[in-house]
Amino acid sequence: MNQRYYRRLGLSLFLVCLGLLLWTGFNLTLGIESQSVAIPINAKQNLITRIYTPKTTPKPQPVMILCHGVNASKESMTPLAIELARHGIAAIPFDFGGYGESYSVGMHNKSIHSLEASTVADAKAVLDFVRLHPSQFDAKRIGIAGHSMGGTTALKLAQLESQLQATVVLSISGFATPTIPNNLFLGVGLYEQLNPPSELRQMWQTVCPDGVCNNFKNGTARRLVISETTDHFTAPYDPKLIRQVIRWTQQAFDLPLQEKPLIVPWFIVGGIGTVSGSIVGGVWLVLCWQNSQPLSLQERGLEKGSKAKIRYSVTGFWGIVLLICWIAGTSNLLVLCSLLQLVSNYSLRYPGKISQAVRITGLYVSLGLAAFCLSGLLRGAVELWHHPLSWLKFPQFLLQWIIFIVYNYGIAMKVAVLETYTFTLQPSWLLFLIIGCELIQPGIILSGVEKVGIWLVQWLRRPLTVTGLGKVSGKDAGLIGVLVVLLIVLLDQRRADIGQVASQGIAALEVFGLLLVLPIGVGIWIVRSRWFQCLEHRLT
Repeated sequence: MNQRYYRRLGLSLFLVCLGLLLWTGFNLTLGIESQSVAIPINAKQNLITRIYTPKTTPKPQPVMILCHGVNASKESMTPLAIELARHGIAAIPFDFGGYGESYSVGMHNKSIHSLEASTVADAKAVLDFVRLHPSQFDAKRIGIAGHSMGGTTALKLAQLESQLQATVVLSISGFATPTIPNNLFLGVGLYEQLNPPSELRQMWQTVCPDGVCNNFKNGTARRLVISETTDHFTAPYDPKLIRQVIRWTQQAFDLPLQEKPLIVPWFIVGGIGTVSGSIVGGVWLVLCWQNSQPLSLQERGLEKGSKAKIRYSVTGFWGIVLLICWIAGTSNLLVLCSLLQLVSNYSLRYPGKISQAVRITGLYVSLGLAAFCLSGLLRGAVELWHHPLSWLKFPQFLLQWIIFIVYNYGIAMKVAVLETYTFTLQPSWLLFLIIGCELIQPGIILSGVEKVGIWLVQWLRRPLTVTGLGKVSGKDAGLIGVLVVLLIVLLDQRRADIGQVASQGIAALEVFGLLLVLPIGVGIWIVRSRWFQCLEHRLT
């Protein structure tokens, strides 16, 4: 058997073993309990929550309500929830209406003004749920935390509800006073794209004008933490911010300070390793199976038909596995097997170019990540200039950012392909469409993505010439239409983030340029550059 197949087997076994070792070594369920609860808003609408409680803390327990950001779900706040529970504080991450598994809302209800009202109402419903269970949650030790849009929600609700004893706001600025809300914690990344540390410092001067605000008993404690290892999108996973939030919450609730090593970051690394190893191992197995078919089939001129039968057999097998996962209600395994079906079908369709495809995909994914990270690096340049020692944390930032971005968009993919997964497992129309296409024509999804990618790169590399001014061919008009649609989709995905900071026209243009124009422009320039084309040629 070819030596490269054994290398793939070794790599897959290493990644799977490492991932499983981290998964089992950093057991998230050790010392905590979790329970899913649907909180009714009305007769037809529910908020889906996941309650994490410490096993050793006597009831009623102190509790934190956790609010996620735009284009996110309760899963983005789960790492903080788990670590809070491990440190003796119950935590309740939940999905806002229109996000995750909670009740649906129309697109017109996702405007900034509509979200400002609905998210506060949703958080208030969770707070009311906590108050209705005094035997489980301590009514005198309730707090709220939020990231991005969720931070705005947390700040507003804490200003309305004086019962909340701890307020944690991540990656967003807003209005507050030296006394309202109670015990305010402001956290931001050095590479924050939307609300840079300078804006949080201005807010800090308002909430703590004398620079000393540490009276937790009367609720006037304030603190600003700038983490050198995160940006806007990875702030909920940043170990430094998580540690500081836990310590702040313990002080606000008058709990004994205890610092345990964090386990969630290592669990995330283990999950990524397990998924990567499973995919590599799956490709290795299906290619070995294809190569093990009798040579007599080739001698009879039936090689093409034999390979087609193998592809349909493999995709049919994965279809059965997916059906079993659906019936069993294992959401994570369902998503993993869906990925395995896509990659297996592509590798069987193009067995001779799978290594090349992996290399080129890695190159363009790296390019995308670099372009996406550039806006944060530019934001952080000012801070790095004034605080040069922060450069020492730069390697850690890059490593963490890659890991947490992969995890963040991994859970976003899960939410996109599964309408519900907590109480019942219900795939979305997108997953049905993908699986259906693969069952009809194995490998069509990834091969289609590949063809579109090649066509787009070739078009971007066309010489910049101006001929036939005023005339646009049908092909060019179609391409322009596709690009306009993609731009509209990107704007729609980021519109709430932009709206959070775009109260003025200049601010809107700045955010638009940093989050869209700059990454896209830099990406196009790199794709057109000679050195990148030479690198791409070497990898093919």
